Amino acid sequence: MGTTNIEEAGAEVYTFARPVTFEGDTFESLSIDFDKLTGEDILICDRQYQVESARQSSGELIKETNKAYQAYIVAKAAGVHVGLIRALSAKDFTKLTLRAQSFLLL
Repeated sequence: MGTTNIEEAGAEVYTFARPVTFEGDTFESLSIDFDKLTGEDILICDRQYQVESARQSSGELIKETNKAYQAYIVAKAAGVHVGLIRALSAKDFTKLTLRAQSFLLL
């Protein structure tokens, strides 16, 4: 089962329910620090999401509640490729994207 440990300077270590393999590497946890994100980081995530959603013609009005957008935010906060976040188990993906949503909507 995934657990969270608080690390120094606001980062947290999220341990996955089960390890995930992405691009030949196996990951058991991620260090995630939403507080380190800057306005530029959010704009980069927004641009990446817009490119993706334009291809899929998403009709959502509030991107902060969209799982695809939240995955970009989690990836940026963890310093990893968004593909790793998408490769997580549904349980881990959902937990982490809900954390991103809480961060974005506070």
